[in-house]
Amino acid sequence: MAANIQDLHPDILTCALRRLDGPSLAAVGCASSHLRSLSSDPSIWRDLCLSTWPSLGHPSLLSLLPMSQYQSFFASVFSFPCQFPQSQSLNPLVLPHKLISAVDLHHGENLIFSKVIELDTSSDWFLGSPFRIDTLEEQSSQLVSFTGDISLSELTLSWILIDPESKKALNVSSRRPVTIDRHWYTGETLVRYGMVIHDLLINIVVTCGEDGGHLRGVSMTIEDGDGIGVCGKESLEMLMKAMEATRKWKGNGKEEIEMSRRYDEFVRRRRSRKESKARKECFFDLCCTGVSAVIFLSCLVLVALR
Repeated sequence: MAANIQDLHPDILTCALRRLDGPSLAAVGCASSHLRSLSSDPSIWRDLCLSTWPSLGHPSLLSLLPMSQYQSFFASVFSFPCQFPQSQSLNPLVLPHKLISAVDLHHGENLIFSKVIELDTSSDWFLGSPFRIDTLEEQSSQLVSFTGDISLSELTLSWILIDPESKKALNVSSRRPVTIDRHWYTGETLVRYGMVIHDLLINIVVTCGEDGGHLRGVSMTIEDGDGIGVCGKESLEMLMKAMEATRKWKGNGKEEIEMSRRYDEFVRRRRSRKESKARKECFFDLCCTGVSAVIFLSCLVLVALR
């Protein structure tokens, strides 16, 4: 008699399901109604979220997310937004009064840095100032040291923004670095993660020491096409729309490749605009110089003819 997977005891199947990653667990749930019932166990998805993003174990986030919402939370955070609503709602966009950041930095399976930050977004100062979130203060007592050999190109970063009122969330990091640069003045290494949304760039920078052995800062800013910081109000509006956007998972690292491609395209457009602006300013300066020279020579001629 042929054996069937459903003949296995549910506890054995559940133990096997707990060893799967999120996409594999979701795929197993599509195989049969029995596996769907087992793979929909809220505790499995809760443990999966906590192991993937350790920062979610912070007491404030454990009390925020009900057990039944971890599966939908994983689907929202693991996939990148791919399609944004085109129609504008007649009702004004409601901006959150608080925004929670859950940040996790890994090197392979090793957790290097994890932190939760609660940001008050209701003040006039925040709404009118350039959007910026810093997770580390540049003080020696807060420096994080790397252990062992660390390849900066293999650092993976997750930065989850959570609206505590609506329970909606969005991962704004490209997961893998889009560029690795060295600061021209300090010599520090800058590992950049980026996501382009609505012609705006979410720019996340992991700052490492000159020797690459210390983590000096992790910060996030939002910039427009000219590299100018976007104010808090406009940034919140963009983030809320991104949280409403549909998600799509392609698999095999294609999302990271797509994020890197969008970043490179955004940087090329920015460079092209700067070069075009520089050419226009140079032409304008030449015109002004020419007009000034003509006026000066005309004055000399008038003085000489008197």
